[in-house]
Amino acid sequence: KVIAPVSDLIAENFLDKKIKSQVQKIKSEQPELRIGETHCHSIFSDGNFPIRQLMERSASLGLDFLVITEHIIPKQFSLEDSLLSFKERLHVFENWKLKNTPPIDVYPAFEISTLQGHLILIFPPQFLKDKYHSDIRSQFSKFSHTMDNMDNVAQLANLFGGASIIPHPAIERSYPFGAPIDFIKQNLTGLVHGIEDVSTGHGYDIDYSKELNMASVGSSDDHFNMTIGTTVTGYASNLHSNLIAALQAKATQAIKIDESLNDLFTAARIVL
Repeated sequence: KVIAPVSDLIAENFLDKKIKSQVQKIKSEQPELRIGETHCHSIFSDGNFPIRQLMERSASLGLDFLVITEHIIPKQFSLEDSLLSFKERLHVFENWKLKNTPPIDVYPAFEISTLQGHLILIFPPQFLKDKYHSDIRSQFSKFSHTMDNMDNVAQLANLFGGASIIPHPAIERSYPFGAPIDFIKQNLTGLVHGIEDVSTGHGYDIDYSKELNMASVGSSDDHFNMTIGTTVTGYASNLHSNLIAALQAKATQAIKIDESLNDLFTAARIVL
């Protein structure tokens, strides 16, 4: 609550113009490229901004897609929170209010806590609709109350025609957070589609994807509607129909858009 108003001012008065300019430059050089955010949070989990604001800002920056990844953490954030977030994404998309800017593509997705760390699952767009939520509940309701091994959870993405991404790998916390690289090599190779090579929020740039033969992903892990767009994921739309298809084909790339706040983030992480 303290940081959110400050982050809003920083985004509006400092970051937005720089991000938008760089996005336009990249798109002019590569017209077939589609770029977007693959890891952020709204008020339906531990983010501080409503979905409409996240979608409208992302669209105004020139991003083509937005993947909001609400947490599913036992006894803290449930699957039902994510399904409400799905409904709100679809509602905002269908009732778009931002003039002179087309609605941004959104995907149903969430970030599940597993015994080895977090895992992002992205589903085809039809799962935003209510009539498909019973299918999601049948496989994922249990994760509102318990955690399972990451390899078991990753297999579920394939059942739904979706894709899985390992966020912030190898980053340790007092609870399962970033999956250890040894575990990934032994259990997730050929099963998980992508891995975050670059993260604004966690301050690293490591080429995990080549080592592990996975799709390269870049994201912000934004909770304050500030760093969305500073690091993105891109794919060639002339070769792949959507983000999920590109991830499945291991044909995405992590792209750094703006690094002007890196020193500030590094200092903040040291303090925190």
